[in-house]
Amino acid sequence: MEDAVLTAKVIAWAKETLESLGYNSNKPSPETIVNTPWSHVMRFDTSCGYVYLKHMPSMISLEPFFFQALQKHCQAPVPTVIEKNKNLNCFLMKDAGHSLRATLKEHFDINLFSKAINEFVSLQKASSNHIQALLSLGVLDYRLDKLPILYDELITNKSLIIQEGLSNSEISQLKRLSGNIHSLCQKLSTYPVPATIVQPDFSDNNMLFDPFNNTITVIDLGEIVISHPFFSLLNCLYQANKHYSIDTNDERYPTLFDSCFKKYKQVFSSEEEFLDALNISKTLRSVYDLIYQTVFIEACGKESLLSFGHYSFGESLHKFIKSSSKSG
Repeated sequence: MEDAVLTAKVIAWAKETLESLGYNSNKPSPETIVNTPWSHVMRFDTSCGYVYLKHMPSMISLEPFFFQALQKHCQAPVPTVIEKNKNLNCFLMKDAGHSLRATLKEHFDINLFSKAINEFVSLQKASSNHIQALLSLGVLDYRLDKLPILYDELITNKSLIIQEGLSNSEISQLKRLSGNIHSLCQKLSTYPVPATIVQPDFSDNNMLFDPFNNTITVIDLGEIVISHPFFSLLNCLYQANKHYSIDTNDERYPTLFDSCFKKYKQVFSSEEEFLDALNISKTLRSVYDLIYQTVFIEACGKESLLSFGHYSFGESLHKFIKSSSKSG
């Protein structure tokens, strides 16, 4: 999806870097693994095993810096960065296995899925002690005191919203919801759950599994923000329902739910408080998602996302209005 000249420069840098580090290539060219508007991943077959090259749009290109910071501060289960190139917005990383989703699609293992979730929750809890270090690297600040401000900025951008097909009446509805969002953020902030990293699309598809070492590696952290941890975990449950039909009536659901929230439930004084925080998070997760989509669109380009069939901002706005109207 990216410019051929730029891709050639990225590959040339990667080849030169690998050669200088003693990685002898077994094939003349890398194999494309993923090529989307937000990520181009290629794989080199070398004398030291597979090496992956990832190139990203400049606005979401800080992933290798996040990986290294999380390893330094949290001993995080993230890929090992071999080298990075800030000017070309790319980096090289060591092989860490294959997609966990591919493994689970072939043979669903509830214990393996739970282990992966536990790894991410542990990373969230550890990183909550290093918020300033992450913010200084450029991680976006979507903490609960910032979320209402960001929402107000979004809904006052009338030109952006109108081009998504919203009527003046719908825009007015969005504005009327502002006060409630402010109140919900204040209420949720009273519960003792610290802000931490939030991966917009945390799921089994953004984790790798190495069956030989039985290890889980968290990937695709270039889009992390600092916000409420429940937002990522709710997305994980949503994805589990979407891809494995695990809903609240499924016998596997309690295991996944506990993997997501067991470590957080301990800080609440009652089950009632926990469920209140969870319900508020369900509403605010939609707010967070709308705000982040605007960043994602700017980073990747609306036309590129449309051509790739991955543009849904207008649909998300309509769904948010509809769900808010029902709950209100």
